[in-house]
Amino acid sequence: MARRLRVRDRVTSWFRNPSIMRAFFGYAVVWAIAATTATVLGISVLMELYYAHTEEQRAEHVEVNAGPYIYDAASGELVPATPVYLNDTYDQVVFVSFAAAQENYSASAMVGDGWNYDSQVVDATMELLRNDPVYRVRDWGGNYTEQDYIETDGRPYDPEISIAVDDLPAYDERERAERAQVADVLDDTELGAGVMTSNVAYYVFLEESAYMGPVDWALRLAAAFAVPITAYGGGAVLLFRRFYRRYISGPLAELASSANRIARQDLDFEISPVRGRELGRLSEVLERMRASLLDAQRELWRTAEERRRLNVAFAHDLRTPITVLRGTVEMARMRLRREGLDARGAACSEDGECSGIAGPRDADASAEVDAAKRASALLDTLAAQVDRLEAYTVSMSRVGRVEDRVPHRSAYQSGYIAELLEEYARAYADSRTADVALSFQMCCEAAELVYLDLQMVEEVFGNVLANAFGHAREQVAVALSMQPAGGALADALDVSGSGGHRQDVVERGRMPMLVLTVSDDGPGFSREALERGCDPYYGERKSAEHFGLGLHIARTLARRHGGDISLENREEGGARVVASFAVVQDSSESPA
Repeated sequence: MARRLRVRDRVTSWFRNPSIMRAFFGYAVVWAIAATTATVLGISVLMELYYAHTEEQRAEHVEVNAGPYIYDAASGELVPATPVYLNDTYDQVVFVSFAAAQENYSASAMVGDGWNYDSQVVDATMELLRNDPVYRVRDWGGNYTEQDYIETDGRPYDPEISIAVDDLPAYDERERAERAQVADVLDDTELGAGVMTSNVAYYVFLEESAYMGPVDWALRLAAAFAVPITAYGGGAVLLFRRFYRRYISGPLAELASSANRIARQDLDFEISPVRGRELGRLSEVLERMRASLLDAQRELWRTAEERRRLNVAFAHDLRTPITVLRGTVEMARMRLRREGLDARGAACSEDGECSGIAGPRDADASAEVDAAKRASALLDTLAAQVDRLEAYTVSMSRVGRVEDRVPHRSAYQSGYIAELLEEYARAYADSRTADVALSFQMCCEAAELVYLDLQMVEEVFGNVLANAFGHAREQVAVALSMQPAGGALADALDVSGSGGHRQDVVERGRMPMLVLTVSDDGPGFSREALERGCDPYYGERKSAEHFGLGLHIARTLARRHGGDISLENREEGGARVVASFAVVQDSSESPA
């Protein structure tokens, strides 16, 4: 019983989810059977209509005896004849007409066994042939000479040639003279008076095409071409279109949609199996990949959140010991003052007033001054490290706040933004002691309306500008431009250093962007810096004031604003940082 169930399940699975090849074969079989059946039925129906209609057309004409006939030159009439085959061959034949058979033969009625079983068959006459053009006269053939075969390459008889009624007398006279004179064989026989013989005979028939009307032709053409083309062609289009949608385009569209959602890092969904074993396996692979990416993304989210919380907690927890250290340093300094010595070794009173440079009165006093100097220097070093630790704590707290910021956009004209950023850049350049020139270029229409969080843009610009001035030798160049929707911004972002955790580049490339490009003529980025330059706490030249957070904060703010930051080196030397900001208005925001 279990085995039967397994077999049944396999058969059911085979039919419910066949491979694309098997499904195509099944559709092809159904198409062939259905199209052939429809073609046969269609042709049968049309031909029945055709026969019915042509029978009505044919009923308007009398049914004639096909023949053979011989032409009687004396009366100018066709006379019914009987063929007598000589030597039991069809090549030699004598056509004989009996006078008794001619009496009232054309007027006598006999039931025909051809097209219409109710019609009467009559003999053809020259008058009938002249009055009704639907009848055709053709040569019966036979009695050809050897010369006839030679001249016609062995084919003297052409059954497709009809003889015009008016040309029949001349044709008969010529052919009787040129063909074999077999009629002489019966001249000496006693066939009775009034017997006529000839070596040339004719047959008469009613040509179907002569009386066919437009309806008849339409029915025949429809049966010959329209029905097969419609049945096979139309059936193929309908059936294989359904096959294509069901087993190819439909599943591929579902897989493409799922792949696009995965590319956008939208992983909170489930990919259902699609039709077709091949694409079904692909959907299963995509589902496993999606689940794996979702787990990895959640793990990254947890890690990033834990790191952020750890930074905030670490910065918070450091404040107390830093405060204690700073207080301890200040207390130590106060103690030195109370003991009468300051950091320079000067003698001071207990109220902190110093009398001048202390001169050693004896060896003990000199050793005491030296000890005081060393203690003061240690306190200064310790105070500097406390200041650096406090600055580091403030930076860690700032990173946590930056990651939680939400842009609040307002409407501005791009010309106003350009003026504001240029003024900011020139003020920053004037505050620098190094002799570095600044150039600013505006590459967009001044009246264009943009939606920006101006504070976020200025913070990003300040960090990028500080990085450029910190490495430039003589020149820093700033360019501001508008990147229209569907432009080449994705190419500008898709470079080393953009990072693998940014939003989908293609989606951002379809939005209008404000692009800030800051270039310098410094040493440029190292290979490692191109890859990790925007990572937190990364820096090639860290100092007591800089902890490698400037570009990281800039990138975080740019991404929060719908853009990104990319790092690259200029061909002529130096570094280039490209910062972009989405300038579309959020549906939940209104312009200021």
